Amino acid sequence: MHGESANTLSAELLSQLAQCGDAQWYGRNQMLIVEGDVSDALYILIAGQLKVFTQDSKGRELVYNILQPGEFFGELFLDGGLRSASVKAVVDSQCIVIDHLAIRGFMKTYPEFAECLVYKLIARLRHATELSKGLALHDVYERTVDLLNKIALTEGDIRVVPLTLTQQEIADRVGATREMINHILRDLMRGGFLARDEKKRLVFTKMLPKRW
Repeated sequence: MHGESANTLSAELLSQLAQCGDAQWYGRNQMLIVEGDVSDALYILIAGQLKVFTQDSKGRELVYNILQPGEFFGELFLDGGLRSASVKAVVDSQCIVIDHLAIRGFMKTYPEFAECLVYKLIARLRHATELSKGLALHDVYERTVDLLNKIALTEGDIRVVPLTLTQQEIADRVGATREMINHILRDLMRGGFLARDEKKRLVFTKMLPKRW
């Protein structure tokens, strides 16, 4: 198991894992995991989209990741510690939830799953390191541009920011306020780097400057 597929579950493994757990549906904005809860299960996202985040006492969020179908999460149950982040459904979502005892047995039966789990943990650590580095060394503008470049969709010969990504969500993912993001986007539009199309999506008109 090497390369880009190293931390991705094969269709066969997904099928076998699905038989070990229970399928559960979660409505939009429903919490799956609450930071500080006891870790006791692994989740596999089958349909929908989930947000991994932390929140302070004032309700301000920092988003660590947005999960797509086929990804699994909750693997930190392995050390028996508490959940280090919260997970919430962005849209109606379905997951396979597998008890920690079943997962431990599965790891012994399928060594390739244990290997995949190790690669996933490494990927999570790399992502956390990059996030920490960005918060410490990059300003809000640089973090915003990095995010816009990462999440932009290519449609024909144009690149667009998904309409579902609100200014507040951008702010949560880069560790800023919505007002700061609004100011940055407005300046980029005035500078001719971004524009609104007929669907009110942000469209890249030219490469975004790394610094402003």
